[in-house]
Amino acid sequence: MAISPQSFFRFADRHYSLLIDLFYRSTGLTEADLRDLIEASRSEGDPSSATIINQLISFGIIEPIPDATATFELTAPIRALLSFLLREHRLTSAKVIQGYLTDLEDLRSELDSASHQKLNNQAARALADISQVIERIRQDSHANREAIIAEVLKLKANRDQRSIRERFEVINRLWSRYLEPLRDLIDVKKSMDASLDDIERSMITNGKTFILDGALSREFSRCRARLLRLRREVAEDFYESMREVEPLYVSLKRDSELVRGASLALERIDRAGLASLQLDELIAIPTWRIEGTFSDTSLEAFFHGVHGYEPGAPEPLPDADDTPLHEFIIPSELFSRLESSLPVPDLFDWLLVQYPEATAGELVRAYGRVYLGDSGEIHFAEKERRYSLPDIFLVARPLSIEKRL
Repeated sequence: MAISPQSFFRFADRHYSLLIDLFYRSTGLTEADLRDLIEASRSEGDPSSATIINQLISFGIIEPIPDATATFELTAPIRALLSFLLREHRLTSAKVIQGYLTDLEDLRSELDSASHQKLNNQAARALADISQVIERIRQDSHANREAIIAEVLKLKANRDQRSIRERFEVINRLWSRYLEPLRDLIDVKKSMDASLDDIERSMITNGKTFILDGALSREFSRCRARLLRLRREVAEDFYESMREVEPLYVSLKRDSELVRGASLALERIDRAGLASLQLDELIAIPTWRIEGTFSDTSLEAFFHGVHGYEPGAPEPLPDADDTPLHEFIIPSELFSRLESSLPVPDLFDWLLVQYPEATAGELVRAYGRVYLGDSGEIHFAEKERRYSLPDIFLVARPLSIEKRL
């Protein structure tokens, strides 16, 4: 039976401290442990422990653990709700996001089929499901970002007094299980970019079929806006996570390797002595012994010659070159120029015209700033184009920008 939201939240408000205690218990609770928690948080006028346990079960807050008798745990929906409210996010792997992308591909095919047959209701249901999957990806991306940043802050503070090796194991798991696979997933021309391009093309094409249906046409427009927001925020979440994790990962990896190497060396010295390390052969440690003062008469005469030497004034430094530098494109000026030039049919061609003296690296950085920004509606062309620069050439699909309606 459906649970009354009013009754549920009234119960949650009255027993808030109990729910928090249940949330932070990582292992299951026996019925005796559950009764102890209830007694510790009970107020005057509350029902008996048995009644509260029955209410927890009937509201779907706890459920029995499948492999134990009279042992309970929080249900997954309640844990997810409390995780969101308490900002205690769980990490989502790239494989889960890949599953979302597969789901989007299936929904795109369903939308294409509905458009081909001009089935308005079926197209509306497909759009609603697409919007729901897009929001799941976006929320999981935000949750990953907050969970990773929170873990990095804990590792930096190190209040648990973890060793370098233990901290590196944590940061290495974040790096290898979540960030590296996600980077490969969201990189340009990889699976996420291709899937979202297909969805966007489908929305543009099929939206024209249902343009006379006002409500459905607005839903197409809204879904495209969700898709644009997803592409922008997923990239922001990923790069922000990388900025937090990468310096700590590099530092802990280096320290961990040093500690491990030192431990192995000390263990070998303890077993076989210092000579077993063969330091002289490996790093050629030099030795120098003074056998007496030197007797080189030429060198002695040189020292007598420089005795009392007074250095002259140094040569003056050359004047600074007043030629302006063109390596850096100021972001505020870039977006101001771009806004006044919209629509732009080819962003990279426009950058070459606007900044003819900029380096290739700065042009690419400016291109990335515009792509990740919110300058208008962005579209990629179907065919690639070759851009010639003084020292190199680039190949890319032309990116056009139009004013947002």
